Amino acid sequence: MKLFKHKNTDIKKFITAIWDFWTSKTGAFLLAVSAIVIGWYQFYINKPILKYDTETISFISSQNDNDYKVNVHGKEYNDLYLTRVTLQNKGASALSGKDVSKIGHNPIRIVVPDDAKMVHFTLDKTITTPDLTASLKKIDGDLVIEFDFLNSDYQIGASILHENPNAKFKVEGSALNVNSITKEWSDKQIKFWTFWIMGGLYLILVAVYLYNHIKRRFRLKRN
Repeated sequence: MKLFKHKNTDIKKFITAIWDFWTSKTGAFLLAVSAIVIGWYQFYINKPILKYDTETISFISSQNDNDYKVNVHGKEYNDLYLTRVTLQNKGASALSGKDVSKIGHNPIRIVVPDDAKMVHFTLDKTITTPDLTASLKKIDGDLVIEFDFLNSDYQIGASILHENPNAKFKVEGSALNVNSITKEWSDKQIKFWTFWIMGGLYLILVAVYLYNHIKRRFRLKRN
C-alpha cells in the first residue's frame, strides 16, 4: 500500500513538473513559437510552390571508344552533355498557365547560360506528368515553359543537349501567388536541417528552464 502511494506521489510530481514547464515563460514562449511555425506552414503550403531540380550527365564523350555517333541537325558531336531540368508544384494549390507572367515581363523559363552552347532541347515526356499539357519555346535565348494547369505534385521536364559540361541551368519567373522559384532540396537535406534546428531550439529552451528552476530552488534553500 505504501509502495502504491509512493508511486502515485511520483506521478503527481512528474505531472506537476510538466505543467510548471508549459506554464512557465519558457514553455509559453515555446508554444508561441510552435504556433507561429504551424501557422506559417499552413499559409505557405496552401499556395502553389514551384521548385526545380537539375541533373547533368555525359551524353557522349571522345574519351570513350564509342561505337556510335551523335548527329544533331546535320552536325556531328564527339562531346555532348545532357541536362534534365524538372519543374514541380510542391504546394497544395494548382497554378493556371493564365496566371503566369506574360512573355516580355517575367515568364516561367529555363535560363540558358550564354556559355552553355545549347545544341538541342525538348519537352521530356518521360519525366513530365502524362495528364499535363505543356510546351517549350525558345525566346531571347531562354526556354519559356507554357502549360495549362500545374496541379499539386505535377511536374514538367526538359532535356537539354549542350557542349559545356559546367553549364548551370536554373528556372526563373513569377505568377499569381508565386514570387520566386527555388531549387529543390533533397529529402535528406530537409530532414537534416529540420531535425537540428528544431532539436537545437528545444534543447536551448529546456536548458534555460532547468537553469532557472535550479537557480530558484537554490535561492529557496539559502533562505
